[in-house]
Amino acid sequence: MTDHYPALFQPVKIHNLEIKNRLSVPPMGTGFCADDGGVSQRLIKYHEQRARGGFGLIITEVTSIDSERGLGSNHQLCLHDDKLIAGFRQLAETVHQYGTRLAVQLYHPGRSTFPFLLQNKPPVAPSEVPDPIMRQTPHALTIEEIRDLVEKFAQGARRAREAGCDAVEFHGAHGYLIAQFMSAYANKRTDEYGGGFEGFLRFPLEIIKRTRELVGLDFPLLFRISADEAVPLGRTVPESVEMMKRLIAAGINAVDISIGVPESSHYTSAPPDMPEGFNSDTSVKFKALDVPVLVAGRINHAKTAEDIIKAGKADIVHIGRQSLADPEWPAKIREGRENDIVQCLSCNEGCIEGLAIWRRPSITCVQNLALGREEAYAQPRTDKPKKVLIAGGGPAGLEAARTAALRGHKVTIFEQDSYLGGQIKLATIPPSKAVYQEVARSRIDAIRQLGVDIRMGQRLTADMVKEIKPDVLIIATGSSPAILNIPGANLHKVMTARKALTSNEVGDKVLVIGGGLVGCETADYLAGQGKNVTIVEMLKSTAKDIGPAARFFLMRRLKDKQVKIMTLAKVKSLADDSVTIETSSGEEKIGHFDTIVMAAGATPVNDLEEKLKGAVPEIYVIGDAASPGKILAAVEKGAELALKL
Repeated sequence: MTDHYPALFQPVKIHNLEIKNRLSVPPMGTGFCADDGGVSQRLIKYHEQRARGGFGLIITEVTSIDSERGLGSNHQLCLHDDKLIAGFRQLAETVHQYGTRLAVQLYHPGRSTFPFLLQNKPPVAPSEVPDPIMRQTPHALTIEEIRDLVEKFAQGARRAREAGCDAVEFHGAHGYLIAQFMSAYANKRTDEYGGGFEGFLRFPLEIIKRTRELVGLDFPLLFRISADEAVPLGRTVPESVEMMKRLIAAGINAVDISIGVPESSHYTSAPPDMPEGFNSDTSVKFKALDVPVLVAGRINHAKTAEDIIKAGKADIVHIGRQSLADPEWPAKIREGRENDIVQCLSCNEGCIEGLAIWRRPSITCVQNLALGREEAYAQPRTDKPKKVLIAGGGPAGLEAARTAALRGHKVTIFEQDSYLGGQIKLATIPPSKAVYQEVARSRIDAIRQLGVDIRMGQRLTADMVKEIKPDVLIIATGSSPAILNIPGANLHKVMTARKALTSNEVGDKVLVIGGGLVGCETADYLAGQGKNVTIVEMLKSTAKDIGPAARFFLMRRLKDKQVKIMTLAKVKSLADDSVTIETSSGEEKIGHFDTIVMAAGATPVNDLEEKLKGAVPEIYVIGDAASPGKILAAVEKGAELALKL
């Protein structure tokens, strides 16, 4: 086999542990653990997919060492009790079958958690400083409580070793408990566990010392650190380098570089606005410490990863969200099959923010709906194939076609446009959205390989359906922009956001009605063309229908481009020379606009269902044709339906 990226497939050692390549799956929350916090079969299957796909190292998601005050989610992986060792042993044995090494990341959230997870007790922290996100005052740990936690971390490491895991990683990043002790951002103590450099280091140094007493000198210990906390009073890179020198001298064998705390999590879970591999300019500053350096930070393409290794910026690269989208990423790049890779969007919607923001019970992925459902997707092909007809080639229709074809059904898809992908073509136009073309590309490639009959440039009619006589009709015909029913809505200068993104008819001074995702992204695009843009939004804030990471960068661009935003304002009427809005102060007119853009939602398009009731055995409506929403919801419905056919 010829390695297309040879630097990535050279072995590397952490202490006395040899890892077969430079590619790691970093710690990422899944929600796949058992109800008691133990390792479930679902979690094992998830990790097995990535081991089989060729990753050299897997580090488990945050694994709590304290069942009382150390839970950070409803589905928290734990290693606080010897009874949990057996599950980790099975996980280690499974990934070892593929030559993959397994490390367990030991963690305590400190103040960064929810009271309802702690029987409504306050969270714990070095000091009584409220978490900036949770806004709750924690209990300041006593000396006795600190020493108890030191023991719990060390016992967690002992259990990991007894389970046959290859290493542990102490989570000293992202504003969790160890990081809270190590930074003036959260630590205001004046005793021996605070007050400056020496005090900030005492807690992690004691954890390392006690852990070495229990696991010996040969067992590798890694330490994850936010090299730059990216907040006022937060730790800086030079300070982190100096701290790591001390931690390495105490027994740490590798440093794992990340960035940020909860307030700066837009960097931790970087959206497409951040360049690939951006943290490697920081990780290189730790290379002089003479231990292997791991680095995370939106590394999605093989060339990015290879360049980091060849330039000596890190020894191991974390392929995080990209490993969710395609667990076979290492095998595909090694074999020269890059075109087959399903690309991560860095959207966070189904994974990081899915758990933390949208409160989903477990992760999923827009690009890989088999994530965590490996057994459901591995079920045998149907022995009763159906003739499946799909109207609409947008994300929902494409996913339904792909999944139904995988199950062995005979699928035909009709798309009235001359291209597949539906509104994806529009979604890629605003800044930082080009990667969304991968939603369509990967699925189009898949349905072609699966032999789906694709009819483009043909609108499916009721008569055509009756002639084809399918067993199943799936209506995925999308939506159309909603037009507000207000005076002046028919003026020639009023257009939809879709038209504003694709035409050259937009004037210099623009009003965008609607400050959701579509309105803000349209404003961002038009302002980037030099237009003078104003957004009017009924609610008190804008872009609340997207996750905080992407929203941070979007709102920053709107500010930089001097887009005017008016909230708690309702448009009452439009005229050639003015626009009347209603605010808490009453009605007022705002000046002349050359173009008025409607970005006030969408309405379903579905003109087949009523005409065909009774004519087709099974009819289903999915995607925007059922209810306009996000891409993830559309593809999930398409897949769920197809799996049940």
